[in-house]
Amino acid sequence: MSLSAFLRSRYGRGFASRAEIEAHHDAAFRRFRAKVMPRSPFYRDMTGLPLAQLPRMNKARLMEEFSAINTCGIDRDQAIQIALSAETSRDFSPLIGDISVGLSTGTSGQRGLFLATSGERRLWAAIMLGRYWPQLWRRQRVAFFMRADNALYRSMSNLLVRFEFFDLLAPFDEHLPRLAALDPTVLVAPAQVLAVLAREHIAGRIALSPRRIISVAETLSPDDAALIRHAFGIGADQVYQATEGVLAMTCSRGQLHLNERWLRIDRDVIDPATGAFCPIIHDFTRKSLPILNYRLDDVLIPDPTPCACGCASQHIARIEGREDDILWWESAQGPRLITSEAIRTTIACLPQKLRDYGIVQRGKALHIWLDGAETGAENALREQLLNLGSRLKCRPPEFVFHTGSPPEIGAKRRRIRVEKGPHIDEFRA
Repeated sequence: MSLSAFLRSRYGRGFASRAEIEAHHDAAFRRFRAKVMPRSPFYRDMTGLPLAQLPRMNKARLMEEFSAINTCGIDRDQAIQIALSAETSRDFSPLIGDISVGLSTGTSGQRGLFLATSGERRLWAAIMLGRYWPQLWRRQRVAFFMRADNALYRSMSNLLVRFEFFDLLAPFDEHLPRLAALDPTVLVAPAQVLAVLAREHIAGRIALSPRRIISVAETLSPDDAALIRHAFGIGADQVYQATEGVLAMTCSRGQLHLNERWLRIDRDVIDPATGAFCPIIHDFTRKSLPILNYRLDDVLIPDPTPCACGCASQHIARIEGREDDILWWESAQGPRLITSEAIRTTIACLPQKLRDYGIVQRGKALHIWLDGAETGAENALREQLLNLGSRLKCRPPEFVFHTGSPPEIGAKRRRIRVEKGPHIDEFRA
């Protein structure tokens, strides 16, 4: 299966129609309910149910039912101890038999577990290498920046691929000499790390010449994408991967598509005007820890136009962020979703220059930090945001301007976010 997955990922034409995708999913689910669900104590009595009638899952429920859901007989507490020990020691090699265990915090900070058998690791590596290996006839050197290593990631290593892990919890400056010595042909890192490396490269503090750059773990903003292209002369591909699986990848034209070859992804639409939805995942390749009817709180914006690559898998305009971090402004019809793309575009179109910005919605107040802004930027931005509200037929929150550097927004720094709290719930209600 790994070889066929590699060839399909690299040379496959993709799905020609939505009907072809649906037929593929129906066949995959028939196999899954016959061969995998009976091995799960949690699902073995549900094999006759349609997908939509299976229990709705999220990270909290998956963790609660972990011992019963997985098909490997692995106890949740044992898995947590192994994962926590690896996080503390930074030694990510221990396995349970041939099964790797990983710990995820995600953007919500809520702890989650994932499992991967040797077969699942080979399949993942085949898909990734098939899609993103730059030149088959050359040995590749992969630099992988991530919070935690895992046997899943190391499964990319082979005679033709040298894989090196760079721990994001270690001092960043210590990585630069080893990174320069590796001189990676493939650079894989979160978007913010890629942006930092791009600045280091432009400043001449490190010289890199990757043939492929892959952004993972967080949303790649247009600003960071432009900076990366300017620094290295190539654009960054995107892999949208969560604990629950690889949800989307960029195609040969650089457009993001849902990974409908390996997953069925249904939609919980939260904004009919834009089609914005939270994905509901059914993974028919995950045999160790079945992922079925699993709702993520990420918000995706679909692109209704067909992609020039010819694949019918859903084309995604962008990953907007987590559901809890979406801006909502008041309108006559109730709260209206305001995309971060609309805010970024408004700021990018200002005639005045600024070094950086940060925007935090706190209930009905929008706090705006402008760092290094030229004279008149505050008034200009106020006017443009009011114009944006008028065009979208909604009422912006009160604007509260601040000077200086924007606040740090967690490990995955986002320039635009919503601050959690009761005031947001009251506003959304």
